[in-house]
Order: sequence, then C-alpha cells, then structure tokens
Amino acid sequence: MHEIISPNDAMDFKLDFSVDSGSVVNKHYHDWLEIVYLLKGTLEVEENNERRLLKENDFVVLDPMCIHSTRCREGNTAILLQIPMAWLEKYMPGIHCLMFRVEEEKVYETGDPQIYEAYGGLRDRIKELGVVYLQAEEGYIFQCYSLIFSIMHLLVRYFSRKISRQDRMKSEKNLERIRRIMEYIRNHYREELPLSRIAGEIGLNPAYFSRFFREQMGIPYLEYVNRIRLEHIYTDLLYTDLPVGELQERHGFYNYKLFMRMFRQVYGCTPGKVRGGKKS
Repeated sequence: MHEIISPNDAMDFKLDFSVDSGSVVNKHYHDWLEIVYLLKGTLEVEENNERRLLKENDFVVLDPMCIHSTRCREGNTAILLQIPMAWLEKYMPGIHCLMFRVEEEKVYETGDPQIYEAYGGLRDRIKELGVVYLQAEEGYIFQCYSLIFSIMHLLVRYFSRKISRQDRMKSEKNLERIRRIMEYIRNHYREELPLSRIAGEIGLNPAYFSRFFREQMGIPYLEYVNRIRLEHIYTDLLYTDLPVGELQERHGFYNYKLFMRMFRQVYGCTPGKVRGGKKS
C-alpha cells in the first residue's frame, strides 16, 4: 500500500509522539524519509525483508519508497519523524540517489571514531527534537528545523551510499509493479483472489509472479492477501459489535481454522480477547 502522509501545521515535515498499545502495520511504502526513535517498549521493524527488533533508545532510518512493516506486541512510546523527499530535494537535488543505512552493530564494527561520534550525534539530536517539540516553547519551530538539518547532514555525510542509475531504474520498475499489485489487492481483497487471477491482471506468468512477489515482499502472495483481510477484521473488532463470523465473510476470510491460526500468529491473541480488551 502507498501510504499518504500529511505534514504538521506550519511545518514541512511530520513530527509526533506515538503511543501504541499494540498493533501490526502491514507492508507499505511512501515517498518520505522516516525515522522512528523508541523511548519505551519494543518494536519489530521489517525493511526490504530484513527484520530488526528495536528496544529503548534504539532508532531506525527508513528510506523513501522502501517496503516496510512494523509490529508492536506489548506497547511502546516513540518519536516519529517523517520528511518528504520533495522538500529535501530543494536543498540537495541528488538526494533521491542516496540510500541510508544506520545500524548500531555495524557502526561499532567500523572502528572509526568519527562514525561513533556521528551515530551518537544522531541519537542525541533525534531525542532533543522530541523534547523541543513536546515543550513547544516560543520559537520552537526554528529549533526543530535546525535539528532536522543537523540530522540530515549527519545522515548524508556518514550513513549514506549512492545508488547506481541502473539499480535505481530497476527498483523503480519493481516498485511500480508492486504498487499495481497492492492497489488491486486493496480493491478486491473481499473476493476470491487466486494467484492466477492477479497474475493475469498484471500481465505476468503465474510462476514468475509468485517468485517476484515473494522476492519483493518477503512473504507468499496468499499470505499477504490474508494479512490484509486480517487487518480489516482487527479494525472492525475494535470499532463494531458485529460477530466474528460475519466479519470473516465481510472481508473474504472463509477458512475458519486458517483465520484463527493466522490471527494468533499475527496479533498474539484470539479475536475474542481483542474485543474483550476493547470493552474493558
């Protein structure tokens, strides 16, 4: 899914404190650079089929247009910063050719004191940005902009690498195909969606489609479709009183045993517990 993000009022970016009691965000992408700094709890992040577990004071930098998902099992509090690439391009026209990678383990593997210092600087500035935003003292917006420019300087200077034109074109082609697939699934997930049907819609051989989808998304096609169905059922469990069986039918999940197994795997509990938690 292509997520649409809106900036804060009077700002060119989105900055917020996220308090999550437990959630699963399925694979999606957007054209904003995203930084998540965990203040409390844990967060599982999957980016381009690589999984990481964030703990207190960890942070992750997610490239624009990268396919990613998150899972919060037991609740967390985080600083969320999202910066539109169109705005960054005004100050560095070639920034879309860069890929950012910040991993604490690899920072210490380099043995480079400058990289250590830059990593610590990133962590301090992101946390300070959250404090400045929360306190909202007079003139705080200027300080927010100053900190964001400092964060971007460190990312570009120490934690970026250039993507070749060939790799960029291939990535854009694959992403456009994934965009079409995701859009089709979002529009038709309530229906039966055999692999052969969507492969035909996209114009690919079913066997090639199956390989392509798994390579790009990290999970089989039918599992992804069922996760989309689960996402809608979970939302309706929270905000409606419709019976679980009716929600299954409404969202195209007709196999009860598979539904219960996947629901427990994804959300770590039963549908009844989700609804019971809502009532309490």
